[in-house]
Amino acid sequence: MHHEIRLMKIAIIVPSLRDLAPVRVAVTIGIHLAGKGHEVTIYHFGHHSDWPGAEGIYFEKISFWSSVPWRKYDIVHSHGFVPDAFVSFRKPFRVQAKTVSTIHNYVFPELKMLYGWLASAVIGPAWLITWFGFDQLVVLTEDAVRYYQSYFKNKKLTRIYNGRNIIPDPGSISPEHKLLMEAMRDQFKYSIGICSALIKRKRVHILIRHLSRIETGCLFILGEGPERRHLEGLVAHLDLNHRVKFLGHVPQAHQYNFMFDISAHPSSSEGFSLSLIEAALHKKKIVCSDIPSFREAFNETEVTFFESENEMTIDKAIQDALRDDDKEGKAFSKAKNEYSEERMAEQYEKLFTKPVI
Repeated sequence: MHHEIRLMKIAIIVPSLRDLAPVRVAVTIGIHLAGKGHEVTIYHFGHHSDWPGAEGIYFEKISFWSSVPWRKYDIVHSHGFVPDAFVSFRKPFRVQAKTVSTIHNYVFPELKMLYGWLASAVIGPAWLITWFGFDQLVVLTEDAVRYYQSYFKNKKLTRIYNGRNIIPDPGSISPEHKLLMEAMRDQFKYSIGICSALIKRKRVHILIRHLSRIETGCLFILGEGPERRHLEGLVAHLDLNHRVKFLGHVPQAHQYNFMFDISAHPSSSEGFSLSLIEAALHKKKIVCSDIPSFREAFNETEVTFFESENEMTIDKAIQDALRDDDKEGKAFSKAKNEYSEERMAEQYEKLFTKPVI
């Protein structure tokens, strides 16, 4: 029997409104819940920027010492270290609002990779302590449930997959990029594309080194980050400037999948990759590392894996993917049915209305 879900007042707290995956997930949840009649306010600590499609939502910039009308809310949902700490330290105990945090990472390895072991040893435990105060913790995969089970009792952890909807629009690719990419595609047998922050864990260098061993492909890299200079140095060192193009940060970067023969995902670890879902929704041939979260999202009949611990195996994976025309249709169906924004929002709505144990 379908029972009526009562309407809630929901506060969502994010670090900033920058176009980053965790923020995109948080705002998307807000947009869909507002669409179902809930009242949604998004608090953020960064600059205000417009968010397309978020007309039904209130946005408010705060600082760590801002006062928030906690009593007004049924649900307080935070994403990221500063928002989690804000809820943990600033929300009065007497306030009834149910608190939920979505954990987008594997806390210790991620901090160590981004900031070094010292930060991991200091911030990691502090972050765990903030999570202890929450009523519910959401993780993005069954693998993350196993990782966090040792820290939290089972009743606190819920797995909800990220969701993404797209409308393919090749017209949104900038004309100069389109000309450049078409010229390169005419010159080389296949094109590989990656849309990602340029940070160590994304391992973009694996794709560059692949090209140094194979004469026939080219590579488009979309995104910015601290690794860019190092990657450009590697490209110059391997004499691949004519075959590798850095296109920088592009809004709606996923639309560029239109120009890729292969969408590549060589990460060493991921929460639950939005760019992977986007590639599937663009019906692309996907090559990815065989890390647990990718293996959980798609199987061998949908994408082509290479061994994460042996980067040389990517050469064969790319050739296999280019020859196989069955997988992309299957990956598309899975992404459409299981990783939609509607499904994600529905699961959060269910979680928000569940009584706290």
